[in-house]
Amino acid sequence: MIKQQGFRAKFKSRQQGAVAIIVAISLVVLIGMLGLVLDLGHLYVTKTELQNSADAAALSGAKELNGTLTGINNAINKAVETAGRNKYNLHSQTLVISSANIRVGACPSAGCMVPITNITTTALAADKTFLEVNTGSHGIGKWFAQVLSSVASNLATSAVAVAGKYVANITPIAICRMPDPGTINELGYERGMSYKVSDANPIGPGTMFWIDPESNTPGVCPVTNTNGTRPYVCAGRTAYTPVVGGTVNTNTGVSTPQLESLDSRFDSYGPQGACDPTTAPPDFNIKEYRYSSNGAGTAKSWMGTDPVQQGISFVDADDPTESCSSSNHCKPKPYSLRVTADHGVLWSRFRPAGKTVSDWPASYYGNTATSYPESSPYEQTSGNFFQAPAVSHPGLPGRRVLNMVILNCSAAGGVCRQAEVLGVGRFFMQRKANVPSDQDIYVEFGGLLPTPLPNSEIKLYR
Repeated sequence: MIKQQGFRAKFKSRQQGAVAIIVAISLVVLIGMLGLVLDLGHLYVTKTELQNSADAAALSGAKELNGTLTGINNAINKAVETAGRNKYNLHSQTLVISSANIRVGACPSAGCMVPITNITTTALAADKTFLEVNTGSHGIGKWFAQVLSSVASNLATSAVAVAGKYVANITPIAICRMPDPGTINELGYERGMSYKVSDANPIGPGTMFWIDPESNTPGVCPVTNTNGTRPYVCAGRTAYTPVVGGTVNTNTGVSTPQLESLDSRFDSYGPQGACDPTTAPPDFNIKEYRYSSNGAGTAKSWMGTDPVQQGISFVDADDPTESCSSSNHCKPKPYSLRVTADHGVLWSRFRPAGKTVSDWPASYYGNTATSYPESSPYEQTSGNFFQAPAVSHPGLPGRRVLNMVILNCSAAGGVCRQAEVLGVGRFFMQRKANVPSDQDIYVEFGGLLPTPLPNSEIKLYR
């Protein structure tokens, strides 16, 4: 009996010792878990602080991107400055970034981005409208979780933000509204018809307009010279979205450098055009459709009657029986006065809505479409109507389509003069512009873009 009582007392004493050990271990774990919760909360708050700082730096830097090298440098300075005004780690440490933390690109995805320090020319900056800020990794140490050996001695976090805008896909070459030709038209233009841009000016032929690519604020014209506009002409972009019913700032006189910039779409990179194939790639099909060319794949091979000119005939605006001259206002020849020879190259890319080749005789005064390649010559991917760019310059479909502002030109002309925006049309370049015998832009009309156009506000993307 005495032995039994002694054994029970000894066993009870051992149980009490085990409970004490379990409680001690539990306390360590509980304190560790409590510390981990506090430290993770600290990490979350710091992460939020860094993200807010990155967002602010990206937004402020992206506002400076304007397609120029100056804009790139301003973006670096603004992003670094804005980051320095923010704190992290419970608002105890100032965030410091440098150009090494910044990347730029033509779209907000990571694959579009390159280090901002790689942008060393305005040509490279032309399409860079998105800015990425990476704060880098920042450690915050640990307060209470030291007892957990599985947790690193320092907790760290970082943040990335991308801000910017999709620059409007509008080439800063303008064209004027035309009088009603007497057939189905959009602001005077007929789908499938080719126009000589310098003649498409009711004030007088021979003058082409371009718009300031950086500002449509009345009287504020950052770009008033050819060199300033070339990167935008190369890329086919403007830094703002023109608003139908609003105004843009116009300038007159399209020169050889701008024409060379347009010709980048044909895999032609002249020294005056100063385009870079990486930011201003050629079209996937660089075949020219000239009225005077002979052989397979030319306009003569699909038009039943050989064209004798590139675009529609222009006549005196007051007396359409008279030819267009440099001293008179001009307009496309009215539909009722046309003959077959008045049409230039037709349907190289676009056609009237719902029309088929069977409609040619009635629409174009006896002309027919023989051997017309469906759906259009331009859209062919092989054969005589197709020509690929150099292998070293991968092509991009649609580069030859210029989205151009259609203006009310009654008061346009001169430097930084306002003109009303009536619409934005799609115009297909049929041939190169910088041609020694005829330096001009010939475009085939493909319809108006729907309105309102997408805006180009700066916002956060990731």
